[in-house]
Amino acid sequence: MKVRAVAVWAGLGMLVSSAAAMAIPTPHPAVARVEIPATPPIRSEPKGDDARFTAGQTLTVDARLGHATVAQNAAGETFLFASVAASDSVDTRALATPPLSLAIVVDRSGSMKGDRIANAIAAAVGTIDRMRDGDMVTVVSFDTAADVVVAPTEITSQSRAAIQQSIRGIRLGGDTCISCGLEAAMAAMERAPFGADRVSRMLLLSDGATNHGIKDAPGLRALAGRMRDRGFSISTIGVDVDFDEKVMAALAQESNGRHYFVANPSGLAAIFAQEFDALVATLARETEMAVDLAPGIEVEQVFDRAFRRQGSKVIIPFGTFSAKQEKTVLMKVRVAADHDGVMPVAAVKLTYRDLLKRTDGTCEGKLALHVTSDGSEQKDVDPFVAARLARSRTSRTLTDANLLFEQGRVDDARGLLASQTTELKKEAASTSQSRAKAPKPMRAMALEDDFASQINAVAEAETNFAPPPADKGSAAGVGGGAQGFGRTAGTGTASNAAPTTRPAAAPAAAAPAPANRDGKAAVRKNQQNALDMAF
Repeated sequence: MKVRAVAVWAGLGMLVSSAAAMAIPTPHPAVARVEIPATPPIRSEPKGDDARFTAGQTLTVDARLGHATVAQNAAGETFLFASVAASDSVDTRALATPPLSLAIVVDRSGSMKGDRIANAIAAAVGTIDRMRDGDMVTVVSFDTAADVVVAPTEITSQSRAAIQQSIRGIRLGGDTCISCGLEAAMAAMERAPFGADRVSRMLLLSDGATNHGIKDAPGLRALAGRMRDRGFSISTIGVDVDFDEKVMAALAQESNGRHYFVANPSGLAAIFAQEFDALVATLARETEMAVDLAPGIEVEQVFDRAFRRQGSKVIIPFGTFSAKQEKTVLMKVRVAADHDGVMPVAAVKLTYRDLLKRTDGTCEGKLALHVTSDGSEQKDVDPFVAARLARSRTSRTLTDANLLFEQGRVDDARGLLASQTTELKKEAASTSQSRAKAPKPMRAMALEDDFASQINAVAEAETNFAPPPADKGSAAGVGGGAQGFGRTAGTGTASNAAPTTRPAAAPAAAAPAPANRDGKAAVRKNQQNALDMAF
């Protein structure tokens, strides 16, 4: 063998030996890991269904984008939608909710006289009957100032009757200071010796507009936000038809509570029971979602929910979750899609206190979309994202129609509602054609039912804003009485009536539509429906 060949074979032998040595793991000192951000943000090929993920155990997140693919465009846009719900794997029969901490905050202003205060007291007393030994209750009453009727007290066989007797002792006072009642309840609850994993809720009941303390809606919304951040959500109950539905709804929305309208005070007991049943089925609290936006992604709008910014993250507080409850968030995002490929949009992470496992829970996933320049981009929005977007518009329409109605612009209000009904019917027909392509979120209703519920809510509002028919025998245009919502103008005189020396007394004019009871009731009901649509 030639010397040169020998040298070549010897070199190859050394390479093989070196490779074998490198393949054998050997101990080495720990080296700090350095995270290098991925750049550029667009990769060349998609990996599975990048535009949607589901994750979680006690709570499950279904997050998806409005479009899986978008056209190459420096200013594209889509939607990010997330639904959070209790997992189907949760056995509610084995649910052992930790003790509750409930604050009942009752308006005792003078307008609560009669059935209102009597039914409020009866509902509060009945709630004490339903509470379990070990639960804690605080009772506050307010007019222009607040009194702590029952300091935070644990429910026991000995304390139950005494608490109820204190509630029965609530007496009427002067005007209304809602912020006084809420602040007094929060201060009392924060001084209480709460145990671990206790579920807290405030139940606010009022029949009027606040005219003392914090009176403006932004100030009350800020107060509700502070209370939410301290772990207190507020469910609000507007009694009869003279409360400020915008303030009461804002308090509930900002603090992750619910808003109820009770036209008849006798219905208070059922609302108290509904809230209590939801509380005892609570399986998670302190729930927050962090949406960490990828480079090149900007949020244009967060629909309907409170949020805060933290660098590239959008943080959405969800509060507590009961079994079978769903909460959603919808964002409109702008995408700098200037290269073909798959572009990361966001990393989504849900954190919460798991009350089933008595641990901190978390679930997460990532969303990305495919940028294309070949004309194959997705034209239609994901049908469940479209339905959620429609709910936001329906909520806004109900609120705007209320405003028009209260300004006396009844025809404009009805026209706005009719227009939304037409749009909803078009969207329902269009969305039904693509529903098979998109798996639905866990708790989401069928698309047909979702759109039907919106159409019904808008149709109910339009019907309630319609003027009533005239009384039989009345002549249109005669007598000068104007019709108002829910009432009929006085009848006029016949055109051939014999003249008299004394003119007939003019009929009493009906209250304008926005000012009478039925009109007010319609506005309050619309506001409750609007908040439910966006919840």
